[in-house]
Amino acid sequence: MPNIKANYLKVTQPIGDFYCCVMKACDLYNISYSDVRSLHNEAEDGVGTYLGIQRNLSPTRVKKIKEYVLSVDATFPNSIIISMPEKYITLKDNILAINYESEKEGKVAKVLDGQHRLAGFEENNGKFINKEGVKQDFEVLVTIFVEADLHTQAQVFTMVNQSQTKVNKSLVYDLESLAIARSPYRTAHQIAVLMNNRTDSPFFKRIKRLGVKTVGVNGELLTQAAFVENLIKLISKKPSLDRDILLGRKKSFIGLKEKKLPDNKNADYKRLIFRKSFIDDDDSTIAANLFNFFTAVSDRWDIAWDKQNSQSVLNKTVGLIALIRLLRDIYNYYVEKNIYEYGDVISENDFAKILVNIKVQSDFFESVDAVSKSSGYIYKHLSAGI
Repeated sequence: MPNIKANYLKVTQPIGDFYCCVMKACDLYNISYSDVRSLHNEAEDGVGTYLGIQRNLSPTRVKKIKEYVLSVDATFPNSIIISMPEKYITLKDNILAINYESEKEGKVAKVLDGQHRLAGFEENNGKFINKEGVKQDFEVLVTIFVEADLHTQAQVFTMVNQSQTKVNKSLVYDLESLAIARSPYRTAHQIAVLMNNRTDSPFFKRIKRLGVKTVGVNGELLTQAAFVENLIKLISKKPSLDRDILLGRKKSFIGLKEKKLPDNKNADYKRLIFRKSFIDDDDSTIAANLFNFFTAVSDRWDIAWDKQNSQSVLNKTVGLIALIRLLRDIYNYYVEKNIYEYGDVISENDFAKILVNIKVQSDFFESVDAVSKSSGYIYKHLSAGI
C-alpha cells in the first residue's frame, strides 16, 4: 500500500493551485496510469462517447527512453504532471503525503504529461547505477493537480503538448561539437562539417548545418541530421553506449565498469565498415573513405549529382541513403577480395572501377520520386552492378 511523503511547494496560477514535489520514479510509476482517449459505448447509429485525454503509448519512443534512462548522464529536469483525487492526499507541515489503505484501489494518479518518461522506468524499477556502482533511486519532479475536473485536465494536457516545439535534430547533432569525449555522434558531426566546408569536397555547401538553409547559399539539399544518422549506421549499432563508455563512466546494472568499446570484429565489421577506424580513434580514415567514394559518385553521375539539378534524387536524402548502403557493399567487396582490410582507405580510383560498371545512368535518378521508399528502389538498381 502506497505511503509516499515529500516536501512540496504550492503554486498559484490562473488555472488554480497545484503542488510541486520530488518523488522516486518507482513510487510514481506504481501509483500512476494513463487515461488514453478512446471510443466507448458506440451505438448502432455510429454515435458513441469518447473518453480519456492521453495519446496511445509509442513503443518506439518508450524503447528509446528505456535506453536513455540507463545512460551515464540521463536527466529529466522537467516535471511529470499528474492529477489525483483529494481523498488520497494530505498536506501538513510542508509535507505532502499520498496514501490509501486498500490495494484494490490500485493506481490513482492520472498522468497528464510524461507517460512515456514513466514507462521508461518499468524495466529497471526506477533505479540507476551511481558513480560508486551502487543502485540508486531515480528521482523525478512531479506537479500534482488535486481534484481537477476533466476540462482542467484536458486544458493542461493540450497546453503542454501544443506549445512544445520539437528540437531540430540537426541542431542536436551540431551541439555534439561541445562534447567532452569522442562518440559516434561527434565523429559524424565533425565529418559533416569538414565535408560541407572543404571547397574540393563532393558535399561542399550541400549540408544544412542546423537543419535550415543558410541565407545566400543555394543547393543545401541535405540536412545535417540526415548525413550524421546515415554515417553512424556504418560506425555503431549502439552509439549511445559507445558514448557512455568513452566518457569512462559506463557501468552495467550490476556495477561492473566497462572499459572497452564493443568489438565483435568481422561479425560487426561487415555491417559497420568504419567500426575498426572508430575504435582505433582514426576518424580521418572514415572521412577519407567518404571523400573518395562520393567524389567517385560525383564523377560517375555528374549530372544527377549536380546540386542545381532539382529533378534528381541522387543529390537528396533518398539518394544519400542508397549510396551509403552501396558504399558498404563496395567496401566489403574489396575486403572479401583481400585487396583492402577494414580500417584501410579505399582509393577514389578503386571506387570508380566499381561504379563505372553499374549500368544506371543519370537520367534514371530524374525518373524516381523523392519519397522515403525510393531509397530501397535506388539501391536495388545500383547494387545490381556490383
